[in-house]
Amino acid sequence: MKPGSNHRIVLFVLLGLVLASCGAGQLNKKAEATAIDFYKNLQNKNYEAALSLCSDKAFTDDTRKVWSDAFKKNTILLGDLKSYTKTSGFNIATSTTTGTTVLVTYDVQWQYGNSKDSLVLIKERNGTMKVFRYAWDHTNSTYLKQVAESEKEADQYMGAVKSGDYDAALRLCSEAALEATPKENWKAFFDNANNKLGPIENYKVIRDSSYYNIDTKGQSGEGNYYDIYVKSNRNGADVMEKIVFFQKNYNEPVKLVGHFFL
Repeated sequence: MKPGSNHRIVLFVLLGLVLASCGAGQLNKKAEATAIDFYKNLQNKNYEAALSLCSDKAFTDDTRKVWSDAFKKNTILLGDLKSYTKTSGFNIATSTTTGTTVLVTYDVQWQYGNSKDSLVLIKERNGTMKVFRYAWDHTNSTYLKQVAESEKEADQYMGAVKSGDYDAALRLCSEAALEATPKENWKAFFDNANNKLGPIENYKVIRDSSYYNIDTKGQSGEGNYYDIYVKSNRNGADVMEKIVFFQKNYNEPVKLVGHFFL
């Protein structure tokens, strides 16, 4: 090796690192610009514009309609998108099958909760960065709190029915439910269940089966419905029961509107 050649090698290596860093910086800038536009469109409920920022590769597994429906569902569940804050740097990865991607995460504040988002952007052939993957985890959300409240009231309701305190159970019902089915009919329903299936020996709210339908139409009108499933033991046999709660909107309390045997 000639004198000074090792210095040239070091110089070439450093130059390569600088060029690579510049390339990474450009990718990050393009990715961040796309991500900001993406969230602005979600904030404005301009879902078609948000979809236009997605790569065609994003629709390989899920269609554009699936993506659009997911955008709309998040708005139904969480209300208006208020703000979004980047929580991680831009992580660049390359793959022979996928291509060059950039991963970034955001904390998103909604009207009725928060979400922790993961956004993957992919480098297109023309050098632009487009959304490739979009995932979220809802946290501190009102609808999840309402599910928990419904489960709590279902537990109280079933406890009152089990002890025979029907008046206490019916105090959890909505006025509309009692107008549709008078107290006497509810009490007859409890007695008939006891005669046919046996009195409740024990019961358990199946919390991992609870289901919600937000801003939808049902028997009690338009609003939020929560289906809570309970496994009771009556006369030595397991019985599945569904307790339904309703509220017109998040600002009103949940109230019991239905009790069904499955």
